[in-house]
Amino acid sequence: MKLSYANVTSTLALIIALGGTAAYAATKLPDNSVGEFQLRTGAITAQKIRKNAVTAPKIKAEAVKQGKIAAASITAAKLTGGSVANSSLQSSSVTNDKLAPEAVTGDKALESTFSQVPSAAKAEFATNAESANPPAFAAVSSEATVDSSYSKAIASVKDGTLAGTYCVTASGFIPRGAQVTPRFTSEGDVSAYVRIGGTADCPAPQVEVQTFDGGTRAREPFYLVLYR
Repeated sequence: MKLSYANVTSTLALIIALGGTAAYAATKLPDNSVGEFQLRTGAITAQKIRKNAVTAPKIKAEAVKQGKIAAASITAAKLTGGSVANSSLQSSSVTNDKLAPEAVTGDKALESTFSQVPSAAKAEFATNAESANPPAFAAVSSEATVDSSYSKAIASVKDGTLAGTYCVTASGFIPRGAQVTPRFTSEGDVSAYVRIGGTADCPAPQVEVQTFDGGTRAREPFYLVLYR
């Protein structure tokens, strides 16, 4: 057969038409035609996944394990309320250094779980409230002499400028409370008063004690207790 220009042109047009159809077919895949086995290893990377495309219902149970979670990727803002239960916490995983300051308050603590304070000396006010063993006390004579057999942590007792006035200094602390009682002498109408915070006669941190007999200031023995 003798080729003509028309034959060559029509043949080329047919080839081009068939090639275009094949190329279109290669880029236009039928629905549901690509499955798990058609994907090349490593073909789907993080950059190729659309934002918010992977939601919780699409993640298989236990698919996300500890080794697959990036460091510091789970923050408090990403946790829903009640999502972390006690049973989900590893034993000893919550330590003191992982607790935010003031995170554990009184209303979150179960009172019945607390034992007795091991050292009441660390609970300062509790100790000082124990009248059986206050931080400082003294038996003082009318001449401002301290009886060491019945005294503790009293540095000094000195006469004030007026008769019946005594200036008392505690050892190692500034008193924030005090009680004074006249010593029984079987005679007279004796009374005693104490003032903390310092006075003109007994500047702070001294404590001033005044004793009276029948309403008149007089030198009288007394017992004194001081509190922190």
